[in-house]
Amino acid sequence: MRPSLLVASLAIVVSGCSAGGTSGGDALPDPVVDTEVTSDIDYVAMGDSFSAGPFIGTMRTDPQGCARSKDNYPAFLADWLDVASYTDVTCSAATTADLYAPMTLFDGGTAPPQIDAVSSDTDLVTLGIGGNDFAIYDGLIRCQQPGAACPVDQLGADARKVAGRIAQAVRRITTIAPDADVLVVGYPDILPTEGTCKAIGTSPEVLGPVTEVAGLLNASLRRGAEAAGASYVDMEAVSGGHDVCAKGRAWVNGPRFRAGIAAPFHPKINGMRAIATEVYRQVTGEDPEVTEYAEPDPDVVVLNQG
Repeated sequence: MRPSLLVASLAIVVSGCSAGGTSGGDALPDPVVDTEVTSDIDYVAMGDSFSAGPFIGTMRTDPQGCARSKDNYPAFLADWLDVASYTDVTCSAATTADLYAPMTLFDGGTAPPQIDAVSSDTDLVTLGIGGNDFAIYDGLIRCQQPGAACPVDQLGADARKVAGRIAQAVRRITTIAPDADVLVVGYPDILPTEGTCKAIGTSPEVLGPVTEVAGLLNASLRRGAEAAGASYVDMEAVSGGHDVCAKGRAWVNGPRFRAGIAAPFHPKINGMRAIATEVYRQVTGEDPEVTEYAEPDPDVVVLNQG
């Protein structure tokens, strides 16, 4: 289903507007638009840990080894769109190869190929993946360690290669679901584009090449999406000032593991709300009624098997 058709399938009733804004910490932004939405959308969410949301609130157990939160951005989106069905196969540590083959999980379990969740009935697919390909994000984390060598040129070259893998993924999805609207979701800023802070403990000189490679990765995701006819959700463009150094305004967790909050250098719940908001805007052309937690209607949610 192409964007115009997907929007047409949504009955959006706008009952009031108020000035929006984002408060500090993980607090909710004020709702911008009060909407009542009904739809017949069959939604599939695919991706890695930046979509799955490891250690945000309550983890799903289908399977447990994917570390998939009940408050990740796919859950918020399913809630706000009031979808007819919802299948979330996002999985922490996933690469684009795991879209097509079974994935071995950290707990010894196995997750089926993510693309198996897509069918000819699928109307909407979000795809947030690519950072684990070629161990790009692992390399960027190592680059921040004092005295570590940072192979910037190689990481940059690997980031550029992701475009082809994303284009292939989109084409595979649309072959199975030719009427689906596919949105490739970019990564938000994790580190500041200028300066540094105590939360990172790394000099601006070290962070510069790291943020450069992160930008190349997002540019690669955009190229891959556009080459295959998908839409691109640019989270880098809207996440400035919400990196790990932003304190109460941060959308991402710092280097410490914080159970119930987020994995290191991963989105917190307010970051997931922000991503869901951008996807919702792109799908509907409207702003969502923002909720504190994701509560997709259990009567319409299709729970994953396993």
